[in-house]
Parts: sequence; C-alpha cells; structure tokens
Amino acid sequence: MNKPIQLAFAALALCAAQQCSAALPLSFPVARDWLYERSDKLKASEEQVQSKRETQKSLETLGGPTVTLQAMQIAGQKKIDIDKSIPNPLAGAPLPIQLPGSFSVGVHEKMSLNGPRVAATATWPIYTGGKISAMQDASKYAVDEAVAQKRADSEDLDAQLAGYYFGTQLALSVERLQKDMLNHQDRELAKAKKFEKQGMISKIERMSVQVQRDNRNREYLKAKDNAKVARLQLARLLRDEEFGKLTTPLFVLNRPLEPLKYWVDTALASNPQIAVIQAKADQAQQGVKASKGAWMPQVFAFGTYNFVKHYQTLVEPNWIGGVGVNITLWDAKDRRASIRSAEATVRQAEAGKAEAINQVRTGVEVAWLRTQNAINQYKLSASTVKLASENLKLKSKSFDEGLATALDVNEARNQLFAAEVGRRVTAFEFVSNYAMLHAIAGQMSEFMNAVNKHEVIVEN
Repeated sequence: MNKPIQLAFAALALCAAQQCSAALPLSFPVARDWLYERSDKLKASEEQVQSKRETQKSLETLGGPTVTLQAMQIAGQKKIDIDKSIPNPLAGAPLPIQLPGSFSVGVHEKMSLNGPRVAATATWPIYTGGKISAMQDASKYAVDEAVAQKRADSEDLDAQLAGYYFGTQLALSVERLQKDMLNHQDRELAKAKKFEKQGMISKIERMSVQVQRDNRNREYLKAKDNAKVARLQLARLLRDEEFGKLTTPLFVLNRPLEPLKYWVDTALASNPQIAVIQAKADQAQQGVKASKGAWMPQVFAFGTYNFVKHYQTLVEPNWIGGVGVNITLWDAKDRRASIRSAEATVRQAEAGKAEAINQVRTGVEVAWLRTQNAINQYKLSASTVKLASENLKLKSKSFDEGLATALDVNEARNQLFAAEVGRRVTAFEFVSNYAMLHAIAGQMSEFMNAVNKHEVIVEN
C-alpha cells in the first residue's frame, strides 16, 4: 500500500475515533426531499391512498359470480304418512267373487336425514339497478379524493417548510447584522475611551457610548436566541438536528410577477382542496344512484351442486339452477328518505365546492397582492439602506473629528440597522407569500425552480 493511501486511511480512522462528522450544507430542495421522506403526515396520506386503491381493486369484480362451498353434518328425521284410496279396475267384472270398487293403500315411513352434506353454490347478479356500478364508481372517486388530499398535504408542508427555512435564514441574517453592529460599537467604545483620556469628550458621553454598546449586546443575544429557536423549529420539522449551513438565501424576483388572472385560473384548475371536494361530490352522486337502485328489481342467476348423494332424501336434487328476480315490496329502511339524504349530501358537496372556490380566489388574490407589494417595497428599500449607510459613515467621521456626538452616531447606526432589517424582512415576506401563492395554485414545483432560473435578487 502506497503512502498516500495509508495517509487517507489514517485520516479516516482519526475522524472516526474523534466522531468528526461535519454537517453537510442544507439547500431548500434538499430540505424538501428530507421532509417528503420523513414526514409522518405524508406517510399517513400515502397509506390512505393505498387503502382506497385496494378497496377499488376489491370491487372490480363485484358484478361477477360468487361461488361458495358448504359442508354440513345433519341429524334429523322426516315422517311420511300417506293414506290413498285407489279405484279397483276389476270391480264389476264377471268373476266368481265380487271385488270391492276400491281399496286403500297406506305408506307410513320414517326417513332419516342423518349424514353429511357437501354442496357448491354459485350466484351471479345480472341486474342490480345500478348499485354495483355505483359502488365501483364511488370507490374510484374515493381514490381521487385520497390522491388530491395527499397533494393538499404536500402543498401545505411545502408552504410550512418555506416559512421555517427562510424564517431561519431571516433570523440568522439579523443575528449576523446585530453582530456586525456590536463589533462596530465595540470599536466605537474603544475610541470613546481613548478620546476621554485625551480630554476630547466627557465621561458622561463615554458612558453613553458604553450604555449604547451594552444595549446592542443585549439585542445581539436576543437575535442569537431567536436564531436558535428558528433553527430548532426547522430541525423538528425535518426530524434532523445535525444539518449544516442553510445555502438557499432569501431572494426577490427581479422580473415582473405573472398577472393575477394567471394565478387565479391556475389555482381553480389545480388547487388540490378543490379536487378533494369535487371527488366528494362525485361520490355523493354515486350515493344517489345507489339509493335509487334500491327501488329496482334484482335479477340473478343461481346454481347448486351436491357432491354427497348417498345420504340425500328423495326430494333433495343432485343439482339445481335457474334465474331469479327479487323485488322488494316493503323495506324496513325508508328508501325515499335514503334518496333525499343522498341528494342532500350532493348539495352539501356542491356548496362546499363553491365555498372552496371562493376561498381559493381570496387566498390567491391576497398572496399575489402581498407578493407584488413585497417586490415593490424591496426595490424601494435600496435607496433607504444606501442613505442610512452614507449617513452613518458621515456621522462616524464627524465623531472622530469632534463635530458630532456619540448620540448622533448611535442614531445613524440605528437608522441603518432598521433599514437593513426592513430589507431582509421584506425579502422574507416575498418568499413566504410567493411560496403560499404557488401552494394555493398547486404549483409548488415551480417555486422550487425560482432560484435556479437566475431571475432573482439574492439577499444575504
């Protein structure tokens, strides 16, 4: 083994001994993959889809024959008593002895029914008034509902992930900004102490700088805790606490947002919640069909074959078959009420769909307006940040020359901090509303491609 390979193995062994496992960077697409792989909610949705598909499969042959094999051991007895008067054909004939006109014949038997019975019975529905097809169609729509619900759960998780992931990025960005401001004030405090010794500023002014620095330190510690909380929430969502640096930054589109009509039309065509309610309405329609089928005659074919013939009585057939019709004249269940109930369920589903459409329209419009507003606000914030930055530079230089006080510098710094935080918050508002817009429209996959299209302004 050559020396480079030996060194590589030694490094691996050392890393294992020290349990060094650098956490890998985490991009938003990778976080989404983790979420889809580990989410219990999506697992439950997938099992629901599988359950409905298996139910649909079980009903595919519902209109076919049913064959059963029945085996019984019977113990019983049948008593037969027959008394019959039979005319005598020889009565009245010229015989030496006159015979009676009739005579009686009696049969008195006890027949044993003891013994085994083994029979195969087949039934085949020919016409059921549409109940079988209604059950099959309802199961198909149940699958559609489960699939749509899984999509809805996926879109909800995507929007939730966007809020947690980019919320963590916002918290980390504010933490870094507070750290930069604290470092700047540390340098300013050192400068103030130097100026105090030189007699350029008073003790009160130096103490004011010290108080401002301590206030900034408290704000930094608060921002650091906020970042820890945000990271913890993201970790709980992803079921992973060992992820590394988040690599997908906050961003804002630098191209025009698609018009509102595009998003409304897309949402009405693709929103999974509307698809869920539509599937419920389709199932309710099949319920009406099945309820009306209860009034129709049921036509069926049947047949029975007895395998054990030794113990059969005279009246038991070896085999029998035929076609039958079953007409329900009176049912303990109110069939008219069943139809009215099913029709009410249909109206309920239709009203629910109308409400869902209204909510989707409202959600799309609100998300679109907020997204568009965030784009505009972000662009307008650039001049504010630039002005605040130049003002801080000017005040800091003036303080060095004794032309401005520490309070002037602190005010300028707070203005810059507010402008920087405002710009980051605006970027977060854009990302969260842009993700919500895609989620409502059922187009979260397009959101995933936003950064890769290079049509964005990245915010660190």
